[in-house]
Amino acid sequence: MRFTKGGKISIPIRQTHNALVYLLDGKLTVGGFGLVEGLHLVHFKNDGEGISLEALEDTRVLFLTGEPLNEEVVSYGPFVMNTQTQIMEAMRDYQKGKMGILIEH
Repeated sequence: MRFTKGGKISIPIRQTHNALVYLLDGKLTVGGFGLVEGLHLVHFKNDGEGISLEALEDTRVLFLTGEPLNEEVVSYGPFVMNTQTQIMEAMRDYQKGKMGILIEH
């Protein structure tokens, strides 16, 4: 989402969902939370009806919402899976080049 300075929005969120707002740049006020500046994240648990945002300057945000999986999470470095075995498999796949390549410009 892009906001111009002074832009406001209220976003309804299902009560079964968690949500997050990640600022790519700019500043905004998040209702019930306060000031948030670029490259920061605000996480909302599924305990409300929505959020309100107001841009204090031109701002770009990433807004995500979804139902929690309620599953065990295991992480190692950049790998996040459900079990240690899956972590080992992901690391092996990465080392074998099965996850594609990143081309920088």
